[in-house]
Amino acid sequence: MMRLFRSVAGSPLVLAFAGVFSLTLAVPILTAHIQEVKTVRETALPLLASLPPLERRLSLLKEQVEVSELDAALKTGSQLERVRVSVLPAEADIPRALATLELLRSHLEDQGAIGSLSPIEVGKERPYGDGLAAVPLTFQLSARTDGLKRVLSFVRLAGLVTVGDALTTAEKNALIRATEEENPAGIVMLEQFFAADLFGYAEEPRPVEEQLKRSLQSEGFMTAFEQAVGTSLLKDAKEFFQGPIGPAIARMHLWPMEFLAIDRLEFKPGSAPDWYRLTVSLSLIRRTS
Repeated sequence: MMRLFRSVAGSPLVLAFAGVFSLTLAVPILTAHIQEVKTVRETALPLLASLPPLERRLSLLKEQVEVSELDAALKTGSQLERVRVSVLPAEADIPRALATLELLRSHLEDQGAIGSLSPIEVGKERPYGDGLAAVPLTFQLSARTDGLKRVLSFVRLAGLVTVGDALTTAEKNALIRATEEENPAGIVMLEQFFAADLFGYAEEPRPVEEQLKRSLQSEGFMTAFEQAVGTSLLKDAKEFFQGPIGPAIARMHLWPMEFLAIDRLEFKPGSAPDWYRLTVSLSLIRRTS
């Protein structure tokens, strides 16, 4: 019986059947393995290929978070609180404000832009909103169109301390957007530009501007930058402080100038073409708390 079993088990037919049976069992296993390899190729390889861009995006997001945290740290407190602490004095220096206006009159008179300036009337101090007080200053002058523009520009510059103070919210936002599109980390350099001393920048703008341009060089940023410095109060500051009035302000220690706000302007035609009579009511502002 054992000899018969060994004979049957060793026969070619049985061996062939056993091989076919084993192969049949192996096919599902091989098929599953091939499917697994295919799945890996279809999912893992594209994922691996996307890792470098994802890593770059993660790095960029980290930069944006760090910049946002820094920007928030630089902007602590309300705008009014920052103005009170950084700009507005606790005491209104009336003689200093009058000396500044007299310097402006002398400067524009030498240029032929204005003809006369009346004595400046100093009113009684009054409340000027929450935590503020103002001393009214009123005067009249005759001036050409260009003289009127320069008087108004100079008054608008009064009380400004930094480059950022001389830019409108829209102008600053345009620069911030252009910076974020090129390099979010460049916000740090842009904040340094905003914080630069306005008088020093207006006298010698090149070093401050070149430092910013070395960090941000895209076409979009340069367009926004040229627009900001060419049409904002920064242009007026350069025209004033690079001329004779700049050294005079430094010599007389009138920088930073007292904070003035325009309350009322009244125009009347003058006695000659392109000449006007202008009544100006200003407020010399200080903080009370």
